[in-house]
Order: sequence, then structure tokens, then C-alpha cells
Amino acid sequence: MDATNNEPNWRTEHSLHPLKKIEIIVKGKRETFVQDLLEESGVSGYTIHRNVAGKGTSGFHEGNLLFNDEASLVMFFAVSDESKIQTIIDGLTPLFEKSSGVMFVSDTEVVRLKKFVGKASEQ
Repeated sequence: MDATNNEPNWRTEHSLHPLKKIEIIVKGKRETFVQDLLEESGVSGYTIHRNVAGKGTSGFHEGNLLFNDEASLVMFFAVSDESKIQTIIDGLTPLFEKSSGVMFVSDTEVVRLKKFVGKASEQ
């Protein structure tokens, strides 16, 4: 509440905490491999977007391929500390040496740090 007018203060300031974000795009047949790797790395959570469409060096990829989830593209993203993201990179490198797919790593900032540190079961 704002002390001057008893109205909620919607402009409360929040601290930003630096972390790393990894985005991974692979064929659907690699989805379980990536999920297992993310779980084993210790990230607290991740997001999956299935049926991703887009164009890359191997041409255009359609989303929503009927009856063929293994050929469609899946995108994952996770946010964590640098050491966990490096574990994921190390685990994906052999996959990308023999299979198509991409990964992007970038700096990001989060407000609710406790959502991104440790495993979800520890929170």
C-alpha cells in the first residue's frame, strides 16, 4: 500500500539477477534426449514449444505435421546459472555433431531468483 493514499503500489521495485538462458531447437525424435539432459543438469524447470516452424540451412520446416511428431521441430528454453547451462551445452555438442538442430545461449535477468536456483523439488 502507498502510505499517502492507501492505494496498492503497483510500481514496487524489484531486483534483477543475472543468469543465462539456453534455447534449443531439435527434431521431435530428440525430445526425450533433451528433456533427460535438462533434468540431469539440475535446472529448476524448462519450457517446451512443440510444432515449431521456421527456415534454416536445411530448408523450411512446417509445424503441426499430422501423425509425425518425430519429424516436427521442438523448442526448449531454460534459465539457470552458467555452470548448469554449460553442462547442457556439453551434453548437446555430440548430438549436434551428427544431427540437425541449433542452440542459443544468452545473458538474461530474472526477478524471482528463487524460481531459478536449485531443483524444483528443493523449493
